[in-house]
Amino acid sequence: MRLLSMITLALAFSPFAISQDPTTQSKIADATQDVVPSETSTQPLDFWMQKKLDYSTAILRGLAFSDFDLIETNANQMRMLNKIEGFVRNRNPEYRGHVHAFERVTDEVIRQAKQENIDGVTLAYHQLTVSCVRCHQSLREAE
Repeated sequence: MRLLSMITLALAFSPFAISQDPTTQSKIADATQDVVPSETSTQPLDFWMQKKLDYSTAILRGLAFSDFDLIETNANQMRMLNKIEGFVRNRNPEYRGHVHAFERVTDEVIRQAKQENIDGVTLAYHQLTVSCVRCHQSLREAE
């Protein structure tokens, strides 16, 4: 629980949160409550993966309907979750490399959504999917 409090404070005072307009800050603050999963006896660590799948599905929905706000919002939530998960689950150098690659691709999804470039978002989303698959492959191989 202490870790959750520290993460919430870090996110609240991060340069990302400070640089946003008040409307975006409000959306991010609301989303943060939903973004930061914790491991409990009733909520296994797989919850992290389920949240990423939820955000990924919402991005795909945004692509299907050309809803760039939906894409950007969910990509931002996924990016925030990835940063937190990378901190909590810092397993090995290879895993950290995957976390950084995932972050770069998520940033590209956000950038393309801001430009309302459907082809750019589609390509970045595909790269995001490849990033997920490669990371899970390496985690399975490490076991």
